[in-house]
This record gives sequence, C-alpha cells and structure tokens, in this order.
Amino acid sequence: MKKIILLALLISVFLALHSQVKVVLWHSYRGDEKEALVQVANNFNNSQTEIVLELLMVPFDAFPDKITAAIPRGKGPDIFIFAHDRIGGWVEAGIIEPLEFYLEDGVEKRFVAGSYEPMFYKNSVYGLPMSLKSIILFYNPNIIKSPPQTTAEMITMAKQHTNPDEGRYGLVYENANYYYHACWMQGFGGRVFDANDKPILNSEESIASFQFAQDLYLKENIIPPEVSNVLVTTLYNEQKAAMVISGPWFRGEIDKDVPYEIELLPVISPVNNRAMPFMSSEGIIMSAKSVHKDEAFKVMEYLISDDAAFIMATIGKQPVANISVYDRKEVAEDKYIPKFKEQIGYSIPMPSIPQMTFVWSPASTAITAVINGKDPREELDKAQATVLENLKAAGF
Repeated sequence: MKKIILLALLISVFLALHSQVKVVLWHSYRGDEKEALVQVANNFNNSQTEIVLELLMVPFDAFPDKITAAIPRGKGPDIFIFAHDRIGGWVEAGIIEPLEFYLEDGVEKRFVAGSYEPMFYKNSVYGLPMSLKSIILFYNPNIIKSPPQTTAEMITMAKQHTNPDEGRYGLVYENANYYYHACWMQGFGGRVFDANDKPILNSEESIASFQFAQDLYLKENIIPPEVSNVLVTTLYNEQKAAMVISGPWFRGEIDKDVPYEIELLPVISPVNNRAMPFMSSEGIIMSAKSVHKDEAFKVMEYLISDDAAFIMATIGKQPVANISVYDRKEVAEDKYIPKFKEQIGYSIPMPSIPQMTFVWSPASTAITAVINGKDPREELDKAQATVLENLKAAGF
C-alpha cells in the first residue's frame, strides 16, 4: 500500500513539473539590481506552481542587438526589461507585442507621472514601466566636501583631485558614449531630432557640446582615457575618482565601505543652462513571438506589483515607477531617491521613434573621434550624413 501511495506521489510530482510553463526573462542588471530581481523571481516562483520564471542576464551593450536578432527567429525571451527608446523600431520590425488586450482600465494610475507615456507607440502600449532613470552626479564626500553647482566649479574641483601618475581623476564618466554625452548636448540646447523627426546631429548647439566634451578630456585633463563602465566602478571603489556621472544602477556597484552622495548635474557655465540627460522609462516588454503570452503577462503583472517594486526600490535601489511604493517608510525615508526624482525633472525622454535606432552608432563614433582630438563640426557632419543615408536606405 505504501509503495502505491509513494508511486502516486511521484507521478503527481512528475505531472506537476511537466505541466508548468516556463517564462524566460532577459535583463542586463548587475550588482544590487540583479540581486533584487533574483529575489523577485524567487518570490514569484514560490507563490504559485503553474509558471516557472527563468532569468537570463545579457550584457547591456549587446542587449538590443540580441533582441533584434533572436526574436524574429523564434528564439530569445518571452519578456525582457529594457528602456523605452527602442520601442518604435521593435514595433515596426514586429518584434514586440501590444498590451491593450491584457490591460485593465486605469492602469496608468499605478505609475509615477511620466513613466507610462514613453511605453506608447502609435497609440498602442508596449511595456509596463518598472523604473525611471537618468544619470546624475555622484561624489565621494571624503574628497568633495560640497558638490559643484556649475561646470566651472566642477572643472576646478576636478583639477584639484586629478593626478594621472597616481591614477587619480577628478571626473570619471563614459565620455565616449553618446548616452552620457547627451547631458551636455541637450544642456547646450542641442537635440537629436527636430519637431518633424528629422535628425539634427550637426546643429551649432551640438557642435558646441562636442567641443566642451573634448576640452574636458584633452584641455582640462580631468578624465582618464578609454573610460568603460568597469573603469568607472573600479576607480570609484578604489577612491581614485572624486566625481562620477552615472545612473541609479551605480548605487548597487559601490562597495559597502565606500561613501557616496549625489547631486543634480551642474549648470553648464558657457550657456547658463543645466545639463539635461536622457530620461529612460525602463519597462518590461513582451516578445511578439512568445508562445506563452498569457503566462508571460502574469509575470509582467507580478514584476510591477507593490511587493516586487518595493524589493526593486529597497534592495535594487531603483527609482521605481510604482507610485504606491513611495508611501512605504523605507522608500519615503531613502535619502537618495528624492534627488533622483528631482533630476528626472531636468531630463528629456529618449526618442522612441524607429529613426533613433539609426543614430546611436554614428553619434557614438563621432563623440569618440572628437574627444580624441578630431574636429567636432567635421565629425558631426559625417554622423549626420551617415544617419540620413541609412534612414533613406531604410525607407524613412
């Protein structure tokens, strides 16, 4: 009799395991953000038996290309976490799924103002926002006693704490990355597109911002060469970087015994306008090729739930999109989140039209050339021509 009962139990476990639906989620989180997401996934898996959520970390630099290549071939994830700027291109390519069929009325009331709207393209919604992100100024209070309010002050302070022979630098950020450079470009008054969605990479304002970036590196000599995200983290954790420009994700990469404070990006002294970084609404997006869309949406709903967002805010240190979480004591009393929210007010949403996909590579090539001494006007003229040529070839 006992053998029969044991056999029945084994069969029931086997059937339960094989009846579960696996939902694969891709993300590019590191540090505390990754730890928080793993905890959320474990909580979801322990909360029910019908769905198994499986996480796969994909390096950020390779992420959009892998999504673009994998999903049309029926590979890749069921859902993934990414910023809103690629939505237009992915919609036009048939890569991501509209969500109206799944959404309840009034869902937008669950989110912080400004986080839900970027998930739309052509009157359809393609993502559920998880966090709002923009870059900000980090500084080591053991080195910088009072943060700079202008770029003139920033340069002066940075020079005081730069000694290349000792590997110490006053300012460290990914200056060859167009995403990071955008804070100067938009602060100078430059934009990626005009009001008619035509690229204007070589505007006079953008040229001035590229010259500014070149001067920070070559003239002021306050930034190390060939800055990567790994170098930013390493120098800060070794307390060899006085100031760093990065986003909320950087909090999770700082060693526990290394102090930090944050401040709004400074006013750009030559134009008396505050630096204006890109704002990204980072959301959970569904693959159009998923064969488990109902189950995938259940996971998406869980990821934006109060409990999941609370974990992402407190452990992942994210400025989350779930508005109700800000009423919880642990989030309301966080000394950094209000400043991140303030910086969002001095930011510009990344363009999400398909044309933006054609901008990143030429613009990044241009900024790399310029900070290494090339003429800003010539390089931006070349970038503008390349973008226009590629857009024409693509039918825009």
